Parts: sequence; structure tokens; C-alpha cells
Amino acid sequence: MKGVIGKRVSGECSRRALLTAAATGCRRGSGRPVLNVFSWAGPWGRVFQQSLKPMFERATGATVLFDNGWGEEIPKLLIAPPDQPPYDVMIVAPFAVYAVIRRGYFQKLDWRKVPNAKLFHPGATANWVFEDGWGLTWPDALHTGIYDTRKGARPGGWEEVLDRRPGLYRASYMSLYTFAAARYPGRAARSVMEDFAGSFAYARERKRKVSHWWATSPDMAFHLLQGNVTAGNIHSVDTFGLLREQPRLDVFLTPDRAHFQAIWLVPRGTRFRELAHEFINQFASVAFQREYAAAGFPSPIPEVAQAQAARDAAWARVNPHTARDFESLHYYPYDAYLRHWNEMTSRWNQEVLV
Repeated sequence: MKGVIGKRVSGECSRRALLTAAATGCRRGSGRPVLNVFSWAGPWGRVFQQSLKPMFERATGATVLFDNGWGEEIPKLLIAPPDQPPYDVMIVAPFAVYAVIRRGYFQKLDWRKVPNAKLFHPGATANWVFEDGWGLTWPDALHTGIYDTRKGARPGGWEEVLDRRPGLYRASYMSLYTFAAARYPGRAARSVMEDFAGSFAYARERKRKVSHWWATSPDMAFHLLQGNVTAGNIHSVDTFGLLREQPRLDVFLTPDRAHFQAIWLVPRGTRFRELAHEFINQFASVAFQREYAAAGFPSPIPEVAQAQAARDAAWARVNPHTARDFESLHYYPYDAYLRHWNEMTSRWNQEVLV
């Protein structure tokens, strides 16, 4: 690991010179080149604006503008002319983008221009998106349980949670997985991949056990504090403020620790290919990953995760930081989800969320 970092530092001057030349070549008049980046709103947008933006701009002399939102990025890309993409870099989710990648809307990355990607644990990049060169993947929010300590002891598993009239996330990728973890504790991912129909049927049969289908983490927190639900699932990144402000709430994990998969991609047709690579490289740097972890996110760089865990016991409870954590790191079974797209969308809405 240290050897990789050393090589990164030794080549910094030549990299900066190359990027400065690339940026200068893209100038219009006296203005600096502007890299347009789509980011998710909320804590992602905040930490990118506060920390990643100045790091990238110092390294390149370019300007980065973030467009923060939810869900509108892919439609914008699909209707744009091929040589005029609305963004130069995009953060995307598997559901929204796997099929779009395969249709040729993005360009492959040159990993020699993203040397910091070598710092990521192999478990973070063990998927076809990275292996085929399309984008940088990393583990985002972890499948996490939350409960009201005044309403019962720590749940022993997800089947017990279902018996407590829980609140579950409306999104199928997370809550179908929750049902699968209740059905086959410790084997949720495998059960979804090998017996999707059985997992879906289990969710449909037990939907009446769910007291509330939440749309956002604050929505779930509200119903917990009002006593409308006593337990449920939640995104790990949204638990830290809750635990600090509401000592009656606590979190729990089970062996079925799936992560949401986040991806950086570069659209086909960008005028700023070199700068796009460097933006992703800055995201993958130790310097930014320290800021990212401090904001509550998991980091795919083991040394960063270990240091953050030593500083923050709450962070360590829900984010991977030990060698064992990283060896068992995995994402939700997105390929299985996409093979059963109808069940994950229309049938979920019509048969489970009713």
C-alpha cells in the first residue's frame, strides 16, 4: 500500500503538468475549463462540494460545477446529442445505469490515469463495471437495522424484526434483501440469486407485517420517534446524527451486510476526458477518502477505514474496517435484480407495496 502511495507522490509533478496543459488547451478566452459533474443530493453533494471540489481545482486549475439531484441524470443523458453530454462525470446507481452502460452511452476509463484506484480493496471493485473498464465502483450505504431500545431488546435477526411491525424502505433492492435475510439468515444474497421467485413470494406473503413503508431516512426516524414503528432497516450513512441526538435509538447488523453500490462514470463525448479521469482520481485519493469517511461514509481504502474507526466508535460499528470486514464485503445482488426487472419494479409496487 505504501509503495503505491509513494509512486503516486513521485509522479505528482509530471501529472500536474500534463493536466494543466490539457486544461489550458480547453480554455475559451481567458476562462478556466469547467467540469460538469452530476452528484446525488444530500450528504454526498455536501462533502463533494466542501472537500472534493477544492482538491480537484488545486490539482488541475480547472473549475468543477456540481448538479445535485435524484433520478434526472439518466434521462438528461439519453436525450442529449452524442457529442454534447450534459455531464462530464456522473455518480450513478446500478439500477439506473447497468443497461445504459451496455448501450454505449459511456466511455471506458484508462486506469493508468486513475492510479489511486489501486488503493481500493479488491472487494470494492470485484464486479464487471470496474473489471471491464467502465467505471470506478465503491461500497456506499450499508444494509443496517435500527430499533427503539425502549420498545424491546436488540433484534436477534430480521425475522424477529418482522414480528415487531417494522418500518421498511419502499425501494425493492433494500427491502427485498431484508425479507431474504429473514427467510435465510446469513444467506440473503445467495437466496436472491438462486431462488428469486421464492424470495419475492416470501416478501409478498409477509408484507402485512410491515407497519410503514418509508421513503426517506428522516421519514423512518420520524415514525420511530413517534412510536409508529419500533424497528426496521435504514441507510448506514443516515444513522450517525440520529444516534447522537436520540440515545433511545440504536443500530444493529447481521451477517447479511450488503452495500449499496456507487459508481463514477464518464459519458461518451465529453470534451474533458483527462480532467474527468483526474476528478475520479482525486475522489479515490487518501486525502479525500479521509474526508469522506469523516462525513459518515464507508471508505474502500483499508488504511483510511482503520484510522477512522480508531477515531469514531460509532462509525466503526457500521462500516467495514477490519481485514475480515473487507474480505466479506459485497454489494446487493444487482445482476439478479436486473434479471427480474419486472418483479423489482411493477410487481413490487403492485403486489408488495399495497
